[in-house]
Amino acid sequence: MIDPVTLLLYAAALLVATVAQRVIGLGFGLIMGPVSVMVAGPIAAVPLNCIFATVGCVLMLPGVWRDVDWRRLAWLVLPAIPASVAGLLLARTVPADALRIAVGVVTIAGLLLSLAFTRTRHTLDGPATRITAGLAIGGLNAAVGVGAPPVGAYALVSRWTPRTMAATMQPFWVVLNLSTLAGRELLVPQGFPEWPWWAWLGASAAAALGTLLAHRIAHLVPERAARVTIVVLSLAGGAAVIASGVAGLLAAA
Repeated sequence: MIDPVTLLLYAAALLVATVAQRVIGLGFGLIMGPVSVMVAGPIAAVPLNCIFATVGCVLMLPGVWRDVDWRRLAWLVLPAIPASVAGLLLARTVPADALRIAVGVVTIAGLLLSLAFTRTRHTLDGPATRITAGLAIGGLNAAVGVGAPPVGAYALVSRWTPRTMAATMQPFWVVLNLSTLAGRELLVPQGFPEWPWWAWLGASAAAALGTLLAHRIAHLVPERAARVTIVVLSLAGGAAVIASGVAGLLAAA
């Protein structure tokens, strides 16, 4: 259950997360992950984020349809779907806190290497790069609920234009979140949040409002600012995963 005051705070965070998701194509899970854990608990947080991320991205699709890179979308999403199943299985077998720390360290290292790569004039964006990125995004999103860092790393090495990236990631997250929800229902069916109808309606309205606001400001964000935001949020995501893992280990000690 959820009380009206908590729902209001959750809806406010949801509005901000939806704006970030539209403007730069990622950030929803980084913002809503900790909030959802506090509101609904760690088990229910993943399906909760998947549901409202899907709602927000579906509402954004009409406004970004013309900028979607459908070919690149296919390269990324096709490997991400089976990787999400593998991520769910991994989360069932490996201690959650140890997994979070390992994932956080790997993602931050990958981002730092990607930043170093951008100092060269090379671009890394062939089929192997896209498949690897899709596998990493799908697996990490399902295993620990943070798929943004590998998105940021891929955007850096491929020099993906922020506007096209933001548009393409909307249908990507719709497909990936729906497949994660389906896989979770089969593999980890427990933990679905038990909210009254008015809570679902209120949170969905916040996602809709965030979409309307984001469409008005997305074109005002400079490309350089979008790139910097992508890097910062991706690094923050890796650090947050490590911090949550360390906190969990200390609490269990």
